[in-house]
Amino acid sequence: MRLIPLIPLVLVAACGGAVMPTAPKAPRTVAADAVPSGPGVENSCGAGRHGSLLGKDATVLEKVLIMGPVQVIRPESVTAQDFQPDRINFIIGRDNTITQITCG
Repeated sequence: MRLIPLIPLVLVAACGGAVMPTAPKAPRTVAADAVPSGPGVENSCGAGRHGSLLGKDATVLEKVLIMGPVQVIRPESVTAQDFQPDRINFIIGRDNTITQITCG
């Protein structure tokens, strides 16, 4: 009688299958021509408002309030592969300064 409550647990455990581990996928690179460009795309996120940050140390981004999606791209870093016209991308150079501000 004491084992009857355990029967559903045993049945559920028997239904679970083994999960096969998968090899991690290598990050893909995106061709330069795959990123949308043209009139309106360059400032579709309002990146022009932050032009004064160009050439400054990347730590200045810690003090700036940006309402909306932001991506900080450093050398050799993995980035999102989707295009979001309202996202601001800050590209950081090897010397830790902001070298580009783009949308996407």
